[in-house]
Amino acid sequence: SSRFVPRVAQAPASSHQPHRPALALQRAMPMIPEPDVEVPEGDVKKGAKLFKAKCAQCHTCEKGGNAKQGPPLYGVMGRQSGTLEGFAYSEANKSSGIIWSDKHMFEY
Repeated sequence: SSRFVPRVAQAPASSHQPHRPALALQRAMPMIPEPDVEVPEGDVKKGAKLFKAKCAQCHTCEKGGNAKQGPPLYGVMGRQSGTLEGFAYSEANKSSGIIWSDKHMFEY
């Protein structure tokens, strides 16, 4: 389902270090192309409220945030789904082939 994705889940560009999974994992997993969608301009206040209502129960978004039921989302943009070390992902998530972007997150 389409829903607003708060920008609070993205690390600042200057400190963002994309996660690079092992080469064997990259070769074994087909990459999913970017969805053909227009991502609307975000609203920080609305996004923070939405994150608190729908995401914060399972995720943190600050740097160094703890894993809850879901992984921390700080720096998620540019990272391959299901690859954050130290977290148990479902097989569907690990094999999805998604590299998180505004378009993938909007579709998710």
